[in-house]
Amino acid sequence: MSWTGVVLAGGRSQRFGGVDKTRLPLGGRTLLQRAVDALAPISTSCLVVGGGPVAGATSVPDQYPGAGPLGGVLTALEAIDTSHALILAVDLPFISGSLLRDVQRAGADAAAAVVVLLPDGRLALCLSVRRACAPAVREMWSRGARRVRDLENLVPCRRVPAEARTAADALWNINDPLTYARALELAEHDCPAC
Repeated sequence: MSWTGVVLAGGRSQRFGGVDKTRLPLGGRTLLQRAVDALAPISTSCLVVGGGPVAGATSVPDQYPGAGPLGGVLTALEAIDTSHALILAVDLPFISGSLLRDVQRAGADAAAAVVVLLPDGRLALCLSVRRACAPAVREMWSRGARRVRDLENLVPCRRVPAEARTAADALWNINDPLTYARALELAEHDCPAC
């Protein structure tokens, strides 16, 4: 069993007025570098889907751009050569290694997919998927599926519930300039050079 850490970085950053969100600085690193750094210790290799070059990862273009995260997941599954993908959105800068390991452990236990369930019922864009599921994900895509929630149709799919504190901290999502400003406050003492 082997894992590729995958960063989904292909969004259009519409709420940022077209500014490339992946390159925003936070605590001395870009959002993209933070995501790669979070995945690197528990992955054989790292892959960035839809983003530019970054140290420690290979980048590939999103083969299904502009149509939701499932296209990025499918791009990753078609590009990796490991048995599993551990997938993370670029805009979760405070993701914890312990949560990533929880998802990885659940995925290693015969699950086709593992999703992180937020307290309000939404899914975080932090998950694992077996590479062998690529044909099933491609079929979902061809039928119009575009959301991470559609991966719950893979059998078996496991859920890792995130406690409220985890959702507020490790799964803080940078969606717009306001949430980015708040992340800058949260990361004030997060700079590795400080």
